Parts: sequence; structure tokens; C-alpha cells
Amino acid sequence: MNYMINTKYSTKWVALHERAHVELGHFAILEGVPTFNLISKSGKSQVQETDLPRDLWDKVERCLELQADHEALEEMLGVMEAVDWAELRLTIASIASVMVFIERADAGNPNPSETHPKAATRIFQLLGHVNDMWSIGAALNADDLPDAGRIQAFAKEVILPAYFDAVEMAKSAEATSFIDDLGDPKIFFADTAHAKLGNWDQLQTVGAKEWAVLKDANEQILPLVYKFQAENNTSI
Repeated sequence: MNYMINTKYSTKWVALHERAHVELGHFAILEGVPTFNLISKSGKSQVQETDLPRDLWDKVERCLELQADHEALEEMLGVMEAVDWAELRLTIASIASVMVFIERADAGNPNPSETHPKAATRIFQLLGHVNDMWSIGAALNADDLPDAGRIQAFAKEVILPAYFDAVEMAKSAEATSFIDDLGDPKIFFADTAHAKLGNWDQLQTVGAKEWAVLKDANEQILPLVYKFQAENNTSI
């Protein structure tokens, strides 16, 4: 086993994920007081916002899970030049371990999940974010961008190892469906490039394809989040 994880980091990410559900107003989007389980649950929660087109209703909970994922990982990972890369790799592996655990726990469910995205989709979003960390914080000032050599070093020391860490932990957990869905590294990282450019028709991996479907749906859900935050002063 080549990868390492820190259970404190894993637990922190879960806590941040659950907090994000509250701060993003997800309980207001779903009817009543829904439970955002760590693993998939039987049956979908009722969508409270009936203005959302019905063809989105089966995607809402999965979109909300990805929203919470994103807020939690963004808070934990920080900026490329402001963190220790070895520590960052450990943090990424610790987050990914939760996603692999969820996939393994859901393996006994005979029905496709209607409430949670696939682990490969969550890892695709995670590593897509890591892949862009070189530009975070520098988007408004091109002079702050690291040089090409620094970016290549980051890919070699963090991004590629993070992908293989996820594969190794999936093998250890016998989460075979996750490994199949993730795809080989060449195709996986080609998909991250296609996703960034909006080339949905060129995506090949299972995770990338579900991410694209949910991203399109999420664009119609986000105004509800912004409305909730404006009304409750909970902007993150």
C-alpha cells in the first residue's frame, strides 16, 4: 500500500461537507427536513422548489452532494503555493478515502443510487479542482501565475500521485466498480481537459459523463442556493 491517509483529515472533510449542506440552504430546496446520509439512501427526498423542471428532480440530490463536496474540499485544499505539497497529497488521499468508502458501502445496493453521485464522479471533481490549483488566487493577476516548470512539478508530485493513490485504496477496499468507472490515467486526465473546455461530447469516463450531466443541472439549481444565502446571510 503506497498511499497514506489521515483519519482526522477525513473526518474534517465529512464535517465540512455536512456543514455546507446547511450553509448552502439544501434543506430549503428539499421538502421537509431531509437527511443527507453519508451513503446512499432508499428513495429520493421530495423537491420543494416546484419551479425546477421535473426532468431535474432526479438529479437534485446528487447535485447538492457535489456542491457540498466542492465547498468542503475548497476550504481544505487551499492554494498551491501556500501549502506543503506532501501534506496536500495526504489531504487529498484522506478525502478520496471517504469517497471510496462510500462507494464500497453502496456496493450492496442492487439499485443505482438516486441520491449520491458515483465515487468516480466525486473523484473527478476533486482531482479536477486539484488540477486547477496552480491558478487559484492568481486568476485576476497574470503576473502571479507560477511558471510552467512549477506547474509541471506540481503535476508530478501531487496530481498524478493523487490519482494513483485513489486507485490503490480502491484496490485495497475491493471497490472494483470504482476502478472501472475512473478509467485509465490518460483518458481520465484527457477528460479533465475536455471538461474545462466544455467539450461534453468528448468525455469518455463514467465519472466525467455523470459530472457533466450534473453540472448542467446544477446551473439551474444554483440560483436557489444564491437566493437562500442572500435571504439568510450565509454566503460562503
